[in-house]
Amino acid sequence: MTAPSTMSRVQRHTLVYGVGILAGKFVSFIMLPFYTRYLIPADYGVMQLIDMTLDIVGIFAGAQIASGVFRFYHKAQNGEDRLSVLSTASVLLIVSFGVFATATGVASVSVSRLVLGSAAYASLVRLAAASFGVQALVGVPLALLRLEERSVWYTVVTTSKLLLQLTLNILFLAVFGLGVKGIFISTLVANVTMALVVGTPFFVRTSLRYSRRWARALLRYGVPLAATQIATFVVTYGDRYFLRVASNVTEVGLYSLAYQFGFILSALGFGPFAMMWEPMRFEFAMRPDRDELYARAFVYMNLLLLTVALGIGLFVGDFIHVMTAPSYFRAETLVPILLIAYVLQSWAQFHETGVLIRGRTEFITLINWLSAGAALLGYVLLIPRWHGLGAAIATVAAFAVRQVATQIASQHLVPIRYQWRPVWRLVAAATAVYGVSLLIPRLPIWESIVLRSMLLCSYALLVWFAGVIHKDDRERLRDLVGTAMSRLR
Repeated sequence: MTAPSTMSRVQRHTLVYGVGILAGKFVSFIMLPFYTRYLIPADYGVMQLIDMTLDIVGIFAGAQIASGVFRFYHKAQNGEDRLSVLSTASVLLIVSFGVFATATGVASVSVSRLVLGSAAYASLVRLAAASFGVQALVGVPLALLRLEERSVWYTVVTTSKLLLQLTLNILFLAVFGLGVKGIFISTLVANVTMALVVGTPFFVRTSLRYSRRWARALLRYGVPLAATQIATFVVTYGDRYFLRVASNVTEVGLYSLAYQFGFILSALGFGPFAMMWEPMRFEFAMRPDRDELYARAFVYMNLLLLTVALGIGLFVGDFIHVMTAPSYFRAETLVPILLIAYVLQSWAQFHETGVLIRGRTEFITLINWLSAGAALLGYVLLIPRWHGLGAAIATVAAFAVRQVATQIASQHLVPIRYQWRPVWRLVAAATAVYGVSLLIPRLPIWESIVLRSMLLCSYALLVWFAGVIHKDDRERLRDLVGTAMSRLR
C-alpha cells in the first residue's frame, strides 16, 4: 500500500472518530447552562476530586495493561493467538479492577475525609468505585473495535452511551433533585449499559481464555507504564489538591472548568487522530517508507490540533459568558494558557513512538517523573501566590519538559526525520491570528462571533498558501471541491 493511500486511510478513520467526539462535545456544551443552574462551582470541585482519586486507584489497579493490547495484538502469529491476547488482558483487568473497586468502596469514609476533608461524601465515593469496577468490562472490547478499524461502530456505541448519561443527568438533577449524587448514579448506569452492549459479544467471541505467556508479556509492558501514569497524574491533576489546600473547592471548580477546554483540545484536536494512530504506528514501523509516513502524520496531526486550539481560544470567552452563570466567568482567563499546555502534551504523545517501538517504556517513566518534578516545583512556588494562574503556568512548564525529553529519547532510539517547517508555519499563523483577536473589545455576542469567524477564515487562508498541506492532498481537495461544485450546478 502506497504512502498516499495509507494516509488516506488514516484520514478517513480520523474523520469518523472526530465526528463522534465532536458530536459528544457539542451535546456537552449545550448542556452546560443546565449544569451550571443545578450545580455550583463547589459541586464541580467535589466531582473533580473524587474522579481524580479513582484515576489514582486505576493506576494501581493496572489500567495500563490495556495499552499493551495494541502492541501484542500485532505481534501475535494468528487469529487464535490474537484472541488469546485480548482475553488475557480482559481477565487481568476484571480481577484487578474488581479488587481495587471493592477496597475503595469499603474505605469510602476514610477516602472522603482524606480527599475532601469530610466524611459527608462517602456515598459518592462508593458510587464512583462501583462505576470504576464496571469499566474493566469495556476497556479491551473497545480496544478491539479500534484494532479492527471499526470506527463507525465505535463512534455509535460511545456516543450512545454519552446521550444516555446526559438524559439520566437531566432526570436526576431536574426531576428528582439529586444534585451531584445524580451525576454519579447516571455514570454508573451508563457504564453498566455499555458493558452489556460491547462486553457480551466480546466475551462470547473470546471465551475468556487465559494465557500465562501473554499475561507475563502484558504485565512486563504495562507495569512500568503504571509508574508513568502516576507521574502523568501529578502533572495533569495534582494541582487540584494544592488548590484545595491553598484556597477552597470553589477555586478547584473554576480551575476544573477552565481545564475542561484543555481536555476538549485533547479530545477534538488529538483524540480522533490518536484513535487510529495508536494501533497503526506499530504497523508503520516495519515499512521502508516509515519516515515519510510518520513525518506526514505529524504535520496533519498538528493541522487538526492547532486549528482546534485556535478555534477554542477565539470563542471561549463568548462561550463562557453565554453558557454559564456569572460565578464561572473567571475561568475564561486560564483557558489560553492551558491550551498551550495541551499542544505540548499532544506533541509528546506523538513523539513517544520511537520509545514504544523499541519497547523501552522505562524511558517514558523516567521522562514523566522528570515532568512531574517540574510540576510539583511549580505547584509549590506558584499556586499559593497565584492560585489558578499559578497552576496553569506550572502545567505548561511541566508539559514542555515532557515534550523536549520525549523527543530526545525517541530520536535516540528510532531516528525519524520529522517535517518541522510546516508545523512552525502553523504555529506562527495561529499565534498571529490569536494575537489580533486580543485587540477586539468585549462586543455583543453576534458581532463578536462574526469578527472571530472572519479571523478563523483568515487563518485557513494563511494555512492554505503557506505550503502546509502536501501537494497530493491539495490536489485531492481541489478534486473534491470541483466535484461538489459540479454536482451543485
